[in-house]
Amino acid sequence: MLVLLVALAACAKPQEPAPPWRVIDASTLRAMMASDKELPVFNTMSELECRDHRIPGTRCLACEDVENNPSILPPDKGRDIVFYCESAGCYRSCRAAGAAVKAGYRQVYVLQGGMPAWKQSGYTMETIERIPRGSIQSIRAAALKQMLAERKDLLLVDVRSEYLYKEEHIEGAVNIPMHRFSSSYAEIPLDRTLVLIDDRGFRTFLAGSYLEMKGYRVMRLFGGMEAWQEMQEKKQ
Repeated sequence: MLVLLVALAACAKPQEPAPPWRVIDASTLRAMMASDKELPVFNTMSELECRDHRIPGTRCLACEDVENNPSILPPDKGRDIVFYCESAGCYRSCRAAGAAVKAGYRQVYVLQGGMPAWKQSGYTMETIERIPRGSIQSIRAAALKQMLAERKDLLLVDVRSEYLYKEEHIEGAVNIPMHRFSSSYAEIPLDRTLVLIDDRGFRTFLAGSYLEMKGYRVMRLFGGMEAWQEMQEKKQ
């Protein structure tokens, strides 16, 4: 049996290499922030999401902005710097951390579990500009396809990053990424009914509530592009 176990271990897939940044838990981050009042801790969601809810004392800096221009980070590349994300499964903090390491930063950290881990530890959150939640209608992919054939007033607004939009998008959709949403939403005409599209349908509720507050008529694609792609694959 021991020989068999050794053989199985030898045939197992090698472990993935450790990421080039350090992972910390919520209590460690809290201690770091207590001992260093100027510690740069960045919420890597869009400014819209970050201002709505974030860890107190942290800053808004979308991961796309870090990837596009790492020089916006603090100039001291030996300084501790921390990134965190909105959910435990969110990858934006890791993308920002990777961009920082690539740019030469040596003391880069990511909060494990993101904001949920912070809240589960009993720590408070803060709001700079709360967005009133609206009753945004969700439509499924098949229903959207039929609506596109029947209605001329619909405007598809894809809130994913530029590179995801360029990889694949629904025909006719315009791209206004979440990381520049609050500064660019005025480009959207008020006389159209909007259908918001994201990766998996999670971020469009807040974006839709924001636009509804600004006077737009808004719906959202249930399940996002993932649901649209699944529908397309089933028909092939």
